[in-house]
Amino acid sequence: MGKTNKFENEGYTIYIQGKHIEVTDALRNYVWEKLSRIERIADQIIDVHVVLDAQKLEKTCSILMNFIRFQIKVQAGKDNMYEAIDKAVDRVIKLIRRYKTKLQSYRSKHLSTVDIHVNVIEPLKDDLSAINDEIEAENVKAESKKFEMHKVVAKETMPLKTLTQDEAIMKMEITSDPFMIFRSEEDQKLRVIYRREDENYGLVQIQ
Repeated sequence: MGKTNKFENEGYTIYIQGKHIEVTDALRNYVWEKLSRIERIADQIIDVHVVLDAQKLEKTCSILMNFIRFQIKVQAGKDNMYEAIDKAVDRVIKLIRRYKTKLQSYRSKHLSTVDIHVNVIEPLKDDLSAINDEIEAENVKAESKKFEMHKVVAKETMPLKTLTQDEAIMKMEITSDPFMIFRSEEDQKLRVIYRREDENYGLVQIQ
């Protein structure tokens, strides 16, 4: 993973990684230039992770930006890598502005939190193209392994926050997470908010 200290004076670092593409000085400088736009509208940045991926039919730019109180994750794809970077940065800026606008409409309050544990389940691989980089790192596994039962591959700890429904929706809008568990401020019951295929949200109440 490429690492640059260009922004160390601002108190954070930008990491740039290339997948199937060499991160040239021209690309690196372009990423720096575009990310400098974000500095003008946001502060309290911890670090920024940028992944540039060049597949045959599409160039993609993924950005993970960690702030002190939240994080933003976006991905954009175009035929040209520079256009993909532009599109991803534009999405970050749009989400930051949306977050700041909505945050101003809510009163400041303390959010009580407890830790809950979430298991990450690895999906079945449906074809050999899904193991692109793995094929170089190890011998191709027997094809029958593709049909094994799901298994737990990682465990994460995430905060369980007390939120209103509107605040939960706002937090979902600035991340790409498929779901979030929270405690309802109205009745203190657990809720699960998740993304639907129609780009709306579903809400599940846990009794």
